[in-house]
Amino acid sequence: MKAIFLTFALALSSTSAFAEDWTTTDGTCYQNVRIIRVEDDAVTIIYKDGGALIFLNKLPPALQQRFDYDPVKAKAAMEARVKADAESAKEMQAEIEQAVKLKREQQVKDAQARGQTNAPPK
Repeated sequence: MKAIFLTFALALSSTSAFAEDWTTTDGTCYQNVRIIRVEDDAVTIIYKDGGALIFLNKLPPALQQRFDYDPVKAKAAMEARVKADAESAKEMQAEIEQAVKLKREQQVKDAQARGQTNAPPK
């Protein structure tokens, strides 16, 4: 019984120890792929050279089937992603503008303070 458990444990650990190599339909190669997250339109991976978000429509048919690729769901998810990205970019731009404004205000205050301390006595 112990040998069966050990064999089963080794089989499980060895399958998770091996990463896959993927080539997308546009020819991009990803070596030692580890799947991080699967969404309706994309899969997030870690691979030999870093991390990537790969859209399911760029994967070969066998991988698309593996991730239950549905073009209708993928289109809806992509539209939601584009909208969320646009909102995030807008929020980021507003934060940048606010930071620039605060920095300018501080520079004016600093300049005014230097002007008062450097002013000749009356």
